[in-house]
Amino acid sequence: MPVPDICLPVSAATRTALLLVGAGGLLQDAADETLGQAGLDGRDWSILSILASDTPGSQQELAKLLRKAPAIIVAAVDDLERRGLVERTRDPADRRRTRVTLTRKGEQALTRGDELANAAVARLFSGLDAAELRQLHELLARGLGESIAQRPAAA
Repeated sequence: MPVPDICLPVSAATRTALLLVGAGGLLQDAADETLGQAGLDGRDWSILSILASDTPGSQQELAKLLRKAPAIIVAAVDDLERRGLVERTRDPADRRRTRVTLTRKGEQALTRGDELANAAVARLFSGLDAAELRQLHELLARGLGESIAQRPAAA
């Protein structure tokens, strides 16, 4: 589960945006290997996380939250369903809509994925202690708060 060697350009030292992009890239690079221990990849973990926290009302809304084309999400959900991590049901109020929900196995995989992701963040930011990591999370959540709150409404 190693985080790749950190080699950011000197220009990142004085540019917050480049630091954030670099951190995101390093986490993305480590995601599949790290999350693989839970039987997930980065896309799987993102989908399970959104299903657990945002509870989208349809596959279409899930695609919007992931900022991906619906066809890509259908294929990803097909794979997760085959593996028993999610299940599809028809929306009783609108039979044209398909809802996707976590199964118990999906909840367990998400819990393990969260543990692995948190450990990867701690390794990437090894210069920060636990309180500083919480502060980093709080600052990012607060700074992006309006962006998070303005996510697409249920379709």
